[in-house]
Amino acid sequence: MPARLVPLVGSAAGIALALVLVLGVALELPVLAAAAGGLLGAGILAVQLDSWRRVRSMRNYLRDEIRRAAGSGQGSAASPVPVPQAAPADVLGAVQVLQAQYTGRLDRMQVTLDEALARLAAGRPAHDHDPR
Repeated sequence: MPARLVPLVGSAAGIALALVLVLGVALELPVLAAAAGGLLGAGILAVQLDSWRRVRSMRNYLRDEIRRAAGSGQGSAASPVPVPQAAPADVLGAVQVLQAQYTGRLDRMQVTLDEALARLAAGRPAHDHDPR
């Protein structure tokens, strides 16, 4: 089975089991509901264990690749493209831009919070939606 079909088949199986579970509860068939719930739980556990195994193998692979790249030396043919060094002014400018964006977000958050508190003090809902 192609790798792109695996999530679709898994999702379809999960939805089918969930529907069987709901059907078992609606028809008051506890055996059917328990079986569907057990299969659904087992499927979720299998997916979680597989993802855990994949993460572990990826960590090991990356650790080995980093060690291999570090052991080959920086001036070797392993990295033919030279990495340009950032000038201190570029780093400072990037930090100032991030600081300005963060400060702007904090200012907008403070204004929103002040408006919500003023609405609550006036006895109106704190959100923008009309309750009607």
